[in-house]
Amino acid sequence: MGQPIIFTVDLEDWFTDGRQIQIDSWGKYELVIEANVYAILDLLSKHNAKATFFILGWIACKKPHLIQEIHAMGHEIASHGYAHELVYTLPEEKFRHDVRKSKQALEDIIGAEVIGYRAPCFSMTWRGLDILKNEGFIYDSSIVPRTCHDLYSRLYERVEQPFFEIADHFWELSLPALSIGSVQIPWGGGGYFRFCPYPLFQYGIRKSISSRNPYIFYIHPYDLDPKQPRRTDYSLLNRLRRYYGLKSARNKLERLIGQFECKSIVECYPLLKQQMNKKWEA
Repeated sequence: MGQPIIFTVDLEDWFTDGRQIQIDSWGKYELVIEANVYAILDLLSKHNAKATFFILGWIACKKPHLIQEIHAMGHEIASHGYAHELVYTLPEEKFRHDVRKSKQALEDIIGAEVIGYRAPCFSMTWRGLDILKNEGFIYDSSIVPRTCHDLYSRLYERVEQPFFEIADHFWELSLPALSIGSVQIPWGGGGYFRFCPYPLFQYGIRKSISSRNPYIFYIHPYDLDPKQPRRTDYSLLNRLRRYYGLKSARNKLERLIGQFECKSIVECYPLLKQQMNKKWEA
């Protein structure tokens, strides 16, 4: 088994982006997420690997049995919000309601506390981090150091270490960015994983690991689905982000899981669970 990496899944379906298609219309579309989630679970099981699943609350309420299966297999369940709305577009109370609703739904389904959160499109704000802490989360994984991506928030130009305490008893695990000259390119996965040839993507992973930083990878279930319905209202850039490399993504993912030892966030950072236990003891 190779070097360890942190493996995460942003569990959402092809239509649940919360921008072009609002949550009020989601019921009109067929959920096609299960087959792709099971494909990821099969690959993880094959290599005795674990992951953190950041799950959209709306999906959890529609597919509770799927969330229970993921939990029963020993993977970590975390929140991806409820309606997949960009955090920096929401009034504070609406964001608070969204994360509270998602956390409660997930905890009701699995019968355990949910301590982690990831913002849709990494759209976190400073006030959003305060709200997460106040709502009982112990860590966030929504920050990408300043990059060229147009949707990501701009909270940090750079981070010295990806895992750090951002407030008392509240932690941040930032996503990796690869520096090429003065430009930083997101290097955590998703569309970037599909777009890059595997040897090049692997090089970026090893560069992160060799600098003694934990590497954190993410994938969406739809990243593995070349048969997903195609949106006709996307710009050329968004079509490339969403659809390029779908046919080869599953084979690339199997190479990655076979090459690196994949762990969940709480496996790599047991102090997060210790923090949760201390909170209950207090």
